Amino acid sequence: MNREKEISEIMDFVERYKESMASQMVVSRILGDKGAKVNEETIDKFKNRIVNAADDDLEACYYIIK
Repeated sequence: MNREKEISEIMDFVERYKESMASQMVVSRILGDKGAKVNEETIDKFKNRIVNAADDDLEACYYIIK
């Protein structure tokens, strides 16, 4: 799967399921903050950082949401 499609699916999942453990794990991994709460502020930061995420992190996040 291409990188842009993975990013799009991850972002859609996080926005749709803010309260899920999977969203918490994905946002925490990308932001590097294990205590990050999933809210509008952290989602904005997440969107800015995920585009520059390492391929390994992106693949792990995609696996978490699937």
